[in-house]
Amino acid sequence: MSTRKRTATRYTVRTFEPDDRSVFLSLYESVFGHERNADWFRWKFSENPYVDHVPILVASEGGDPVGFRSFFAQEMRIGGVVRTAFQPCDTMVHPDHRGRGLFGRMNERAIERYTDGEPSFFFNFPNENSKPGNLAYGWREIGTVPAYYRPQNPISVLEDRIKAGPRRDVTDAQSSDDGPATTVTDTLEDAIATSQRAGDRLLVDSDSEFELEYYETPPADTLAAIYRRSIPEAIHSNRTAAFYRWRFDNPIHSYAAYVARRNGEPVAALVISTEDDHVRIVDALPRTVESESEPLNRLLASALDDCADRSYVEAFGKTLPAPLRFRFYPDTRLPLSALIKPTSRTLLARNLGDEIDLESSSIASWTFSRLDLDTT
Repeated sequence: MSTRKRTATRYTVRTFEPDDRSVFLSLYESVFGHERNADWFRWKFSENPYVDHVPILVASEGGDPVGFRSFFAQEMRIGGVVRTAFQPCDTMVHPDHRGRGLFGRMNERAIERYTDGEPSFFFNFPNENSKPGNLAYGWREIGTVPAYYRPQNPISVLEDRIKAGPRRDVTDAQSSDDGPATTVTDTLEDAIATSQRAGDRLLVDSDSEFELEYYETPPADTLAAIYRRSIPEAIHSNRTAAFYRWRFDNPIHSYAAYVARRNGEPVAALVISTEDDHVRIVDALPRTVESESEPLNRLLASALDDCADRSYVEAFGKTLPAPLRFRFYPDTRLPLSALIKPTSRTLLARNLGDEIDLESSSIASWTFSRLDLDTT
């Protein structure tokens, strides 16, 4: 237990109460800049199937909430064992109450509440603001998981960068629907998209034995059946049909799936989520992606063809059999590391009791897709 000095004795830390929800949602919008509603809160916390309570600690002053330490409950598979884990998320303190030790006090209360019971451990990918606080209260750094990006439409990205610059009058004139620059831009975009498609087709065997299917709603039972074909030993979310149905019920995202069949049997799948200007590859099955690299590459080529009009495609962790082959570049290495601020995540873990020791694990002992993150 930490012996750090508490600098704000007038605050208390308590468990979440139903009346706290409206304050939580309001503070979330203020801190993170995204609006979330009651349906999202119910999905993520109240109706999460892996916990029997709302796993949120509240820092309050005179009974009024001023900070929250939240947890996203998940069922994790560790070899042949399944255990409940909590992923800390959505941690926030009102600006008027920061710098007074509330993050640490909420951490202490969470450790006290959940040690020697369920969950078995914490794991998360904290940002630079919360990472030191986690390390100070017993979390251990495991390793780095890269994000991968494939540029789809560099012309649009360039236009967005120009519009954000100071010469707005010039940009507006150049982007006029009736101007010649628009014709040039459209021509370049079409040429790039055509080149991308042609390159992708050269990477797959069009005469292969696989039948490809597209689903506007991911088929939970089919995805679970593919997952069971080859379950990795590495630590990951346990992908049952019930898990998929709940996970894809997230009200702030929409998901679609591509499935490959061999002789009528589903053998591989990709799940994607379409954002404003880009596409995320959310999950890839089987999770031992190398075991079915050919159908996964076929599915990837099909998905990339369908989203050729998006600016870029993003993947995370162990999702693609050969990322560089399809021009997915990690943000931890050149060229992207020199051009953009890396968004790779550092995995931290903390044991809760003696049942399982994950603090001494290596990053190779884990396998992630975006589906393992609370934000997707």
